[in-house]
Amino acid sequence: MSQKTFTAQLGAFRDKTVEQMRAVLSASVQDVMDEAQKPEAQGGRMPVDTGFLRNSLVSELNGAQIGQGATSYLLATTAIQPGDVARFGWTAVYALRMEAGFVGEDKLGRTYNQAGRHFVEAAALQWDRIVQANIARLK
Repeated sequence: MSQKTFTAQLGAFRDKTVEQMRAVLSASVQDVMDEAQKPEAQGGRMPVDTGFLRNSLVSELNGAQIGQGATSYLLATTAIQPGDVARFGWTAVYALRMEAGFVGEDKLGRTYNQAGRHFVEAAALQWDRIVQANIARLK
């Protein structure tokens, strides 16, 4: 009888641990994407004029597109499991120029001297801090 109790306890611990890992993962991915999508006017780095860049976000989970639009990442965060691969990208033709900057002339002869806003990089660099905060919050 004690063996079944011990086995049941291990199973319950495993289930609780997996659910806690999923909760930390989900919250952390959402927090990073919230930060990446946060407009400059709200203290973020995402340049927003018309909203086209924010709305060009495409979200994938395990190689399948699951949404497109400014909040499409929320679909990924609700479904993500430990071991899944989530990808997020902005499809606006100027997205990379907004992220990394560009100095020079493009293929159409337009000249740019533009500093990058690094909205993706700055958010990704906060991953460790965000994960630690979510671990502490979700204990």
